[in-house]
Amino acid sequence: MISNKLTEDETVLLLISYLKINGYDIEDYCLGHQRGIDIISSKNNKKFLIEVKGARANDNSPIKKRKFFDSGQIKDHLGKAIVKALETQKKFKDADIGIAHPDDEYIRKTIGKITPELKKIGIYHLWVSEGGKVKFD
Repeated sequence: MISNKLTEDETVLLLISYLKINGYDIEDYCLGHQRGIDIISSKNNKKFLIEVKGARANDNSPIKKRKFFDSGQIKDHLGKAIVKALETQKKFKDADIGIAHPDDEYIRKTIGKITPELKKIGIYHLWVSEGGKVKFD
C-alpha cells in the first residue's frame, strides 16, 4: 500500500470491517472488476448500499498507468458514482445510499468541498482511513 493511497478493494474491505463492528450484516460485496453494488449491508431491516472508490488502481489492474488517480480521474469517478448512487436510490427506494472514498489528502482537496452537498440528494458520503476509521460528511 502506498501511504494511504488505498485501492478500491482495500477501501471496500476496511469499510466492511467498520460496518460489521457497528452492527451491520454484510449481504454481498464486490472486489476487483466485479459489477454490481460494491457493498450491500443491512441493520435493523434497513439496507445500506454503498458505491466505493479508491485512490489508485489495484496493482494487478490491466489499465493501471499511474501510481494514483489524478484530479480528473477522481472527479470522473465521483461523477459516475453519483449516477450509480441515484440509479440505486431509484431502484431501492427504502434503502440508504452512500458513496465512499479513501480519506486521502489529495482526494479531499479535489472533491472535499462538494461531497457534503450529496446530503441534499439523500446520499451519504463516507471517508475511510487506512486505520479503518470512517467519517461521514
